[in-house]
Amino acid sequence: MEKIAILSLTERARFGTLFERPVCAEGSYGWFDALVETTLALGEAAVVAVAFEEGVARAALPLVRKGTQIRALTAPYTTIFAPALSDAKWARFLGANSERYVAGSLQLDALDPANAGVAAYLEGVASSGLIAAQYRHFVNYYAPVPSFEEYWNARPSRLKATVRRKLAQARALNADFRCYRQGLGEAVAFYEDIYSASWKAPEPHPRFIAEMVDKLAHQGFVRLGIMMLSQKPVAAQIWLVCGRKATIFKLAHRQDAAGHSPGTLLTYWMIETLVREDRLEEIDFGRGADTYKHDWLDRERLRIGLVAGNWKSAVGLGVIAAEVLPTRMSTMLRGKSWQSSEAHLVEHGPASLGKYLRDR
Repeated sequence: MEKIAILSLTERARFGTLFERPVCAEGSYGWFDALVETTLALGEAAVVAVAFEEGVARAALPLVRKGTQIRALTAPYTTIFAPALSDAKWARFLGANSERYVAGSLQLDALDPANAGVAAYLEGVASSGLIAAQYRHFVNYYAPVPSFEEYWNARPSRLKATVRRKLAQARALNADFRCYRQGLGEAVAFYEDIYSASWKAPEPHPRFIAEMVDKLAHQGFVRLGIMMLSQKPVAAQIWLVCGRKATIFKLAHRQDAAGHSPGTLLTYWMIETLVREDRLEEIDFGRGADTYKHDWLDRERLRIGLVAGNWKSAVGLGVIAAEVLPTRMSTMLRGKSWQSSEAHLVEHGPASLGKYLRDR
């Protein structure tokens, strides 16, 4: 018997096996747990839409519910939303029956359209009773890494020259590089100190990074790199590693050390170290189309989003009018598919009269 159930994350005994072998760190139970514990807004509750066959969980979609509004269990940190949709048949079933758990509106973001399970789910939603539209969300820079030597030889000459010059200067200041894999308390403290002295805005959810690192480190998904100059931490990077793939997840350097290019040097050292030690085959740069990323990782792909409304409810009709239809019209007026990846793409949300893809 086929059915869909909306469950609490605390009921993981009924579906947890689906998350035991994630294809990326952001598809692990630890990742979703950290989001639930540190990023939910007042009135939001985390749930999981699960497709069952004869009592066996086949596909699961972590969500956040507030009234009749449902969104993906994501946050501004999410570089890829990775629900448990490895079986395309059941992913499609979960999408085709989305009316059962979407009484008002549905918003999913940071989706990989090349993922077979995600594509099947979106096909299912398109055949459901919901009125939906897909949109460009952000560019993800990446590169295959056959070996460190081949990767580095393919970098721009100006980047290689900068690394050579700055590395020689840094060595004169007793530069030290460290990569933490376990026992990350000291490394997180270094990261937070560096971040507070960097150019970056305060974190939207200050507790998330430490919580996420703690949970994912237990599963072997975290590498935290630190660069020291004259025994002072000046740059930090958090990488998420799963299988042979890695995401450069968070990075920061002290603003008063910018002249030494510590971020550039730490990136070089982390890539060389992790390609060799973890035998990485692919590296990506998370979210955002910052110009400097293209020097390091020169291929690009698109992450997309979905916005949908149930026309049988006032909330759903409001989203259809304000979000879905304008997004469809915007796609038509562009005269080409949003699926094409373009160098100038920046972060997008649904075309709207208001801002539906809000900062959370």
